[in-house]
Amino acid sequence: MLMNHRHAAVAVLASAAALLATTSGTAGAAPGPAAKSPSVSATTWKPCHLPAGYRHFLELRSASDVRGRTVVRVTPQTCVVNTENDEDVIYTPSGATRSLSFAPGATVEVLHDTDTVEVTPRWLVHHKLANSPYFSYRVDGHGRITALREIYHP
Repeated sequence: MLMNHRHAAVAVLASAAALLATTSGTAGAAPGPAAKSPSVSATTWKPCHLPAGYRHFLELRSASDVRGRTVVRVTPQTCVVNTENDEDVIYTPSGATRSLSFAPGATVEVLHDTDTVEVTPRWLVHHKLANSPYFSYRVDGHGRITALREIYHP
C-alpha cells in the first residue's frame, strides 16, 4: 500500500513538471530582465510648497464680470514637484470646476516677467496671463477669495 502512494506522488510530480515544461516552453528557461543600473533612479515627488497662509492651489479657467462683481471659474488642484528638478511640476485636478467670487478688499498678485504685481480682481477679466493659469489662494468663511497669487513656473 505504501508503494502505491509513492508511485502516485511521483506520477503527480512528473505530470506537474511536464505541464510546466509545455506551458512555459523555452521562455521558462530564459533569464529574467536585466537589473536596472544603480545609476538610474526613479523620480521622486513631493508636495509643492504653498506660501505662508495659503492652503490651496487652483487653475484659473476664466474671469468675468457678473453684475459688477468679478467671478472666476476655477478648478482645485493638487501639486507635486520633482525632488531632483524643481522646474518639473505636475498639477492634478482635485475637484470639480466651480465659480468663486472675491471678498471685499481681496488681493490679486500676478506675474509680470519675474516680478509680482498687485492688481484688482477686475483686472483678470480683460487680461491674458503671461505665465501659467495656476494660483495659490485663500478664502474667507463664506468661500470668497481673499487672496490670489499666481505661481511662477520657469
